Amino acid sequence: MVLRIVVFVMGAVLIAGCVNRATHEGVVDRGPQVAYAPLPQSERMTIAISRFTNESVYGSGLFTDASGDRLGKQAADLLARHLSATSRFNIVERQDIGKLKDEANLMGLSDQQFKKNLIGVDALILGSVAELGRDTTGAIWLLGKQKNQRARARVVLRLVDPKTGAVFYSQEGSGESTLTDSSTLGFGGTASFDSTLEGKAIDAAIVNMINNVVQTLDAHRSQNR
Repeated sequence: MVLRIVVFVMGAVLIAGCVNRATHEGVVDRGPQVAYAPLPQSERMTIAISRFTNESVYGSGLFTDASGDRLGKQAADLLARHLSATSRFNIVERQDIGKLKDEANLMGLSDQQFKKNLIGVDALILGSVAELGRDTTGAIWLLGKQKNQRARARVVLRLVDPKTGAVFYSQEGSGESTLTDSSTLGFGGTASFDSTLEGKAIDAAIVNMINNVVQTLDAHRSQNR
């Protein structure tokens, strides 16, 4: 009987010893919910992300390559993806417009023809990753250990009327992403450095303010009809 109890307890401990790995993306407040009813192409507002940069101290050199600010480009791509998913906007390229111009030249178009063919926009988006950081904490107890990795981000953007240069909206959003690993009796192990957490934190910050941005753009479109 005692042997059965010991075997049962050891079995339970070994099961508990398996790795417990959980990733949480801190989307705290999505803001007022927007009913994303798709709009026909002819009724959509045309917008462009003009500039998105990494202004945080963290990763100022780590996230920069020969072609520029990789972290800022990642934030711009994430924002463009969320705006595109609403099917309410026509999004045109501005950040890599030089590459488009080069391609047009290869197709035989002059600079004047390229400029003439460009589509004008109703609003420009300027933004930055204002803050970005991460920390790692852990705890060790009698039978196991735990490791927590957390990245947090604050993103700031403003909407600008290209005809007047007037800023008609500004907002910031914060988000975080955490990864927790625990092990018991040496089983499971803890996670190595996760380089994806920064991107997930930036995405969470954008999600936390995207509905307000969509509502503001929709209101601006209605006012300028």
